Amino acid sequence: MMRPEKKLKPSPDPRPPPTNNGVVSNQSHDQSPIRRWEDLDVDCLANVFAKVGMESLLLSLSFVCKSWYAVSHNPLCWKVLSFPDFEPYPLFASVHEIDFETLKFGPFYDKFVNEYNVNRTRFTITGFIKLVVSRSNGKATYLKLPGFCNEEALRYVSDACPELRMLLLCDDLLLFKHSHVVSELIGKWKHLEHLTLGGNCGEIVKQYGGSGEYLSKYFEGLLAFNEFTNENLHRIVVQLGVHCKRFMSLHVFETVVGEAEASAIVTMLPGLMDLTLGHCWIERDTLVMILKGCKKVGAFNLWYCEGFEGCDEEMLKLASHIRDFWYNGAPNDFTSLNVLKRIILTMGIKNQIWRKGKLLLARISELDE
Repeated sequence: MMRPEKKLKPSPDPRPPPTNNGVVSNQSHDQSPIRRWEDLDVDCLANVFAKVGMESLLLSLSFVCKSWYAVSHNPLCWKVLSFPDFEPYPLFASVHEIDFETLKFGPFYDKFVNEYNVNRTRFTITGFIKLVVSRSNGKATYLKLPGFCNEEALRYVSDACPELRMLLLCDDLLLFKHSHVVSELIGKWKHLEHLTLGGNCGEIVKQYGGSGEYLSKYFEGLLAFNEFTNENLHRIVVQLGVHCKRFMSLHVFETVVGEAEASAIVTMLPGLMDLTLGHCWIERDTLVMILKGCKKVGAFNLWYCEGFEGCDEEMLKLASHIRDFWYNGAPNDFTSLNVLKRIILTMGIKNQIWRKGKLLLARISELDE
């Protein structure tokens, strides 16, 4: 007896069904709702936003819709605070321009001022730092401060960012007076693991030369006329050893690393695993002290430093236990940078003499009247 032939169901049309007007619809057969970014879980969206950077958070995402604006203020978005380069212009001025206000702040900050319609004469980098850091609600673990900030900004972040693991302070350790309070503030960052110090002389060099024989009012106010000393690094390292028990990475640029500083690095930072010295002055015996004493260092970058004549066989042998030892000896520009720093301080003194002379002339004029 033959079985009846089984009728097969026709296979579904893989194409989307047409609409009433005969136009193909993009909606799937199961009529599943389309997921929208703004409907994503807030914490998930905040984790995505946290990866896009400060410029996108402030100048793009917050303008998309109300929900994205709200998420952009979530502290999870601000755990990593990497401020774009602040480039105040001009740093140098003629005698007739000393009291002029800063004309430019750098590409990002100029864009921010224009986007939010901020009065340029009222914009300050300190106010901007406070605005951004406050959004982290104390949860920031990474902070790269812009150059040319001041002591007020530094003290603010020391209180507002107690959970920092990584801190990058690019202002020069000798020139800027707020760099001399870093050692005082280290104790507020108990969890600190990495610290970068110095490295912003490039912007100063770029603007120096042919721009005037005086300093702009803003630049003059940042300089350490009475504290031009190499002891700053030593004080910072000592405080790191006292307060930051997890500390393991130190990058230092454009300063002197003497015997006292090297001794402090060896004795106060026994857990140091990563060390970078760039554009520094360090003598051979001091370098040998570091190579012998830093037993746990696995990465040591020695870039464009002066004070010794290259890495000889003895130093390479002492560095044999270091997994990644990088040395680049040219060009050596520490001496020229150090000369420029002293020239800048001399220019600042000229500013002060000019201001005192102007004040004296004003008083004489009042007496004549």
